[in-house]
Amino acid sequence: MAKERKAFPAEVSKEEREEILLYLYERFGLPPELFDPYIILKGVKNYWLLRRNPHLDKLKKLSPEVVGLLFLRKISQFLKPTSSFLQRFGLHATKNVITLEEEDLRILIEKKVLHKELPLESGYVILKDKNWILGCGLYLPGKLYSYLDVKLRQTITLD
Repeated sequence: MAKERKAFPAEVSKEEREEILLYLYERFGLPPELFDPYIILKGVKNYWLLRRNPHLDKLKKLSPEVVGLLFLRKISQFLKPTSSFLQRFGLHATKNVITLEEEDLRILIEKKVLHKELPLESGYVILKDKNWILGCGLYLPGKLYSYLDVKLRQTITLD
């Protein structure tokens, strides 16, 4: 049986791009111009960032496994940022970023939920420790859920 050829993801429309950039600005304070050098590609439930390239038309003839940086997943009607995206662009964020104290981070890694009121809006948030952006979490009033990658959780060393 012949392997089905994967289609190169399509670039989002101008309107969808504006909606995505507005979400990133309103949720995290990420300035839209930060993404000027990139095109946004769309799969069924995933979005990728790809640096603009004059050879893009030639690339569209390929059947890639991966194109660019997977940066958003559509979960129900919400857009969930990937930890890889947040680790690369999160330093520009001005909203919904939480720097976790060591004990809170320990609880979050061990139990995957931290019961604590935090100065955050409900929704996806950026998790940091004192040195690094770790990735994505979900904050609901009084509860912070970890979406940190298993491999990352295993590498975090706490004193």
